[in-house]
Amino acid sequence: MQEENFKVTRKEAQQLARIPGNVKGAVILANLEYVRQKGGKKAQEMIQKRLKELGYDISLQDIKPMNFYPEALSVLIILLAKEILKLDKAGIFEMGRLALKVSIFVEPLLRFFVSPLKCFQQAPRYWKKQLKVGELEAVKMDEEKKYAIIRVKGYKFHPLICDYHKGYFLQVAQTVLGKKNVEIEETKCVFKGDPYHEYIIRWQ
Repeated sequence: MQEENFKVTRKEAQQLARIPGNVKGAVILANLEYVRQKGGKKAQEMIQKRLKELGYDISLQDIKPMNFYPEALSVLIILLAKEILKLDKAGIFEMGRLALKVSIFVEPLLRFFVSPLKCFQQAPRYWKKQLKVGELEAVKMDEEKKYAIIRVKGYKFHPLICDYHKGYFLQVAQTVLGKKNVEIEETKCVFKGDPYHEYIIRWQ
């Protein structure tokens, strides 16, 4: 269900800014592309305006895909997309999926891996290439029982990002497995008192 009155406050933006960690510009650009597809150029301009209101004096047009920027900025753009486009949890989930779909670096690379297991084992390395905050742990993959477990440790920005990551990880799994019938569930969450985020991916 949409939260019609959802609005990011300057206090929330300042709290995010104090959390350390960086992300590649390619991720931010992918999220801005989602905003453009859903709300057009006007929605992107509104995000730029709101960023300045919240104390982020950065030109979105100057973001380079291979440069690193604060993860707080990336998260704030996702929150502002929710605010401006009136997104629900499903919309945030789809934004996460699109982040992989429009990436000119990650999705094509994943398609080269013949073995889903090898890609699963390399997942922590890809996380480190994209994000300089937290870590991804490839816990277990059982190809016979058709499930995999991954954990994200040391990452706590905003509860909505759990839905974003679910969408991203689901798209990764569908790309690697070459299957459409894939499901994902977050079974542990730091915002619910757990020590890390844990996701179970199942497929048929």
